[in-house]
Amino acid sequence: MLARVARRAQRSAPRCAFSSAAGGTTIDEDRTDSLYFTTRDHIKGREVLEEFGMVSAVAVRSKSVISDMYVALAGLVGGEASSYTSLMNETMAEAVHRVQYAARAQGATALINVRFDSNTTMNRLVFGMHCSVICYGTAVKCRPLPPAMKNTL
Repeated sequence: MLARVARRAQRSAPRCAFSSAAGGTTIDEDRTDSLYFTTRDHIKGREVLEEFGMVSAVAVRSKSVISDMYVALAGLVGGEASSYTSLMNETMAEAVHRVQYAARAQGATALINVRFDSNTTMNRLVFGMHCSVICYGTAVKCRPLPPAMKNTL
């Protein structure tokens, strides 16, 4: 699940402001591909060499007023508010992308103990929902276990 979210973050989330003039690619775009990302406290088949500590990233997004009005009207009849679902997914993907960048900036090759927390705020009198997601974990440098040790775990 988290790997899918991380891939989606790389494809759909807005990139950080470090873009090059040629082609619009970012310096972090290629670097997050090889970052291990897990909710576990270890990565099977790998050993931790160095721990850099906690890294975190926050993303806050909102939809347009027109989108909010449409969802409010659709809410009268019920059903899924798909634009808010996409808002949550996009915000989560952006937070994942940012935490990956923060981990890589410290020299990490993996992010373990990854956790998420989300919050939404909405004022019914004035249209508008804001969604915030924080993603955090422990940045570590790891390497593959020697073949002899892989069988012992």
